[in-house]
Amino acid sequence: MFRFQNGIQFCFLLLLQTSFLFAEPVADPTGTKQEEPKPYSSPMKEKGLDPEFNRHMFVEPALSKHSATSSQFWLNDVLRFGLYLRPRQESRYNLDFNASDKGYVDRTLQTSSLYFLFDPSPYVQAKVTLQDARVWGGESPASSGDIRANFFSNSADIYSRNQTNAVSLNQTGVREAFILLNKLPLQSKLQVGRQIWSYGDQRMIGGGNWTVNGLSFDGARLMFNYETVKLHFFMARPYWTQSGPNGVASANDPKLNSSANGTDTTLVGTYNSFTIPDWVTLDLYTLGVVRKWKKNTTNPITGLPETSPDDPLATNRSRQNQNLVTTGFRITNRTKGNFLPEGKAWDFTWESAFQSGTSGRRIQDPYLKGYLPNEWDNYKTEREKYTGQMHVFQTGYTFFKKLRLGGQILYASGDKNRSDASLSTFQTLANPRFGVIPYFNSVAGISENINAQNLYSKSVSLTYASESYGEFQITYFQNDKAEKQDAWYAISGVANSTASIGERNPYPVSSDKGSTENYSNQSYSSPYALGKRIYTEVDVTWHGQINDFVSLWLGVGYLQAGDAVRNYRNSKIQYNATTQSFEWNQNYLQGRNQLAKEAYMAYAQINAAF
Repeated sequence: MFRFQNGIQFCFLLLLQTSFLFAEPVADPTGTKQEEPKPYSSPMKEKGLDPEFNRHMFVEPALSKHSATSSQFWLNDVLRFGLYLRPRQESRYNLDFNASDKGYVDRTLQTSSLYFLFDPSPYVQAKVTLQDARVWGGESPASSGDIRANFFSNSADIYSRNQTNAVSLNQTGVREAFILLNKLPLQSKLQVGRQIWSYGDQRMIGGGNWTVNGLSFDGARLMFNYETVKLHFFMARPYWTQSGPNGVASANDPKLNSSANGTDTTLVGTYNSFTIPDWVTLDLYTLGVVRKWKKNTTNPITGLPETSPDDPLATNRSRQNQNLVTTGFRITNRTKGNFLPEGKAWDFTWESAFQSGTSGRRIQDPYLKGYLPNEWDNYKTEREKYTGQMHVFQTGYTFFKKLRLGGQILYASGDKNRSDASLSTFQTLANPRFGVIPYFNSVAGISENINAQNLYSKSVSLTYASESYGEFQITYFQNDKAEKQDAWYAISGVANSTASIGERNPYPVSSDKGSTENYSNQSYSSPYALGKRIYTEVDVTWHGQINDFVSLWLGVGYLQAGDAVRNYRNSKIQYNATTQSFEWNQNYLQGRNQLAKEAYMAYAQINAAF
């Protein structure tokens, strides 16, 4: 009875409150009628999308601006949808500079995105971006036994929870799914979920949108954005070994995947910007990568340390921590969304980064390891420390608001002796690749044939932006080694290396691509003269808008190998990994030149942003 009476009272109160909601407005003593509050309308419908909601696309500024300010894709005052399509045809020829296998690659890739942005109040926004990334012809639409199978003969993609990486590039999933809480204490914002981060010229942290898949970060970000100061703190878990309940599995879970190495990875950092309007912006950042690693000699998918002659007791230290800390600054006069303020003609950017921390490996004493018995090795080791650094200086002058002459110097440190306890090769993080146009080619060429490791790159560029015919750019790169003894590193960060007697390389060895190197800096251990120059590259690119929503990009690159590749390819003596001995290079004895010094790359892509 008591519960019944309480229920009647509750219903009565609810009915009373509802009657007030639907009652006619009551006039105030002055006789005027009270106005009903206006429904909320997103300010982005009139002003355009905030750049933080447009990070999933890689388009030129004019197309990005039109897409952001278009009002016709708002379903109402608080919900907007958008579409991004990018088919890309690319051809690559002889990027290994190998006369015996010139490696012609011809493929068409496509990235397609559909997003929904929800802005119901000043206090919260949310965004979900669905993305499909694929290579044309990469899967079969016809099942076994179908009469069409003779034509569509490709096998379908195979995905399993015990498989760390997908067989092909064809991936359909969620690129972004985050909620943004606004107007928190101190006018801060909190972003939680799957999101895309973009800082500076994206040499350290960015979305990687030039790739077919791009990058996303699963984590949280706390932002304090004021007029001239931005303070950002973030954390992400890009690699986790723990599976979830109800069948939600992680491919990295060692309980489900025998090839997983049991490694957790956490990215933490802060990126802060201080701006003096129309003059200069100073960025200060610290980025930390913390990993647990477990010995895995069969599939080092994370690039973490393996067991080796340098660390013979790694099997007894099966779980350690890798702590990589990158601290740096960036100063530029591009203070208007990474572009020059109106009326300025000279631009400059200087960025430097320094690395510290430990890799998780322990290195034997270089002088005593040949004399100590194995049981004493553990007492004569020291931690391997990160000591790499990177410096970039970029500048240019724009004549008549159309013609820009620019130059760039990039230095990413190498390591003369990779067997000691100082790891001086600069360790790239998520990506140093491309930034924004016209500064998008901020590494070392559109061929994407080299990474910012052990690299001394010098370039000059000429850019002409016409009103009717788009923007043209020609760039010349000279890519040299910072240290002759270190390797030439691929865009993935893998060393294009070959091992020699008494030496050990911690990275997967490429049998098709390589350059001169000397892992332990031993004068008589290399069968060739060390070279400095890797290759030169000349790029010619063009992009222009076809209409308000579509643009076309074209580019071609010409590469020519330097002495670091030439000396390696044409060496009289080669190392036989099977017999672990040096032998005569049969191609050399038969008068065949293994170097094909010229390489090419070309691409064409369509960008459609709605």
